[in-house]
Amino acid sequence: MKKLMIAAAVAAMTAGAFADACSDPEVSSQCRAWDVKMSLKSLGPKKTTCKISAESPCEDDTKDTVYYMDNVTRKVKGYLWVCDYTCGADANVVLWDEKNKVALIAYAEEAVAMDSLYVYGKKATKVGGTLVFEGADALGVDGIAVTASGVTGKMVRGTADDDCYVKSLSGYAAGEIAYIKPGAKTIVKSGGLCGEPEVEVCDEYTAKLLPFCDACCFEGWCDAEDAPDMVPAAGTWSMKYSKKVSKANKSIAQLVPAYAL
Repeated sequence: MKKLMIAAAVAAMTAGAFADACSDPEVSSQCRAWDVKMSLKSLGPKKTTCKISAESPCEDDTKDTVYYMDNVTRKVKGYLWVCDYTCGADANVVLWDEKNKVALIAYAEEAVAMDSLYVYGKKATKVGGTLVFEGADALGVDGIAVTASGVTGKMVRGTADDDCYVKSLSGYAAGEIAYIKPGAKTIVKSGGLCGEPEVEVCDEYTAKLLPFCDACCFEGWCDAEDAPDMVPAAGTWSMKYSKKVSKANKSIAQLVPAYAL
């Protein structure tokens, strides 16, 4: 709740015109922003029915609707950005799933350390490194925790000592992501001018998932355990410097979908 209120306040404060994607030009002398994309193979719920055996000969067997897990692809979008840029500074981050309209790392104070980046090659222009994307959605619930690594990236080496930055980097990412629960939706009701907004999350179903050793005696999904909120995810990722976003007349808060604030 508090996080949603803070995000709303930030969005309201950033509704005006800006010299770059960060904030007031008198405060932010240099903004660097990168588009982030991920394509992650993960798990998602699939609908089925299972038979529930009657407890006595006088009763009939019944059927129940359950959700098991199967393979899905999650497309993740977002931004990394640094205000008052200096080389090696931690980057702010926001990530979301556009198809399912959910935040994975909401616009907040989450950050990604940029100190595990290295330059190599004969002319010292190639970039390799590892970034950790980990954070919570707008309700403060864990949304994603993946480690992303890449090589053969490119750098820009400016005239100033601190004016060097990653132009692009891509590779592979692995970790966990919150799966989309069937029927889940978040309802936000306005609290008016004086009251706090009311947030209600409706989860119609929780999917089933078998721990590995329990699968030896699998007899059906009715008796399986509920899946944890975070499930495995692995795939590709990329970050690419965006001059358009860095120098835009809109703040990052204005570029992010409302559900990711």
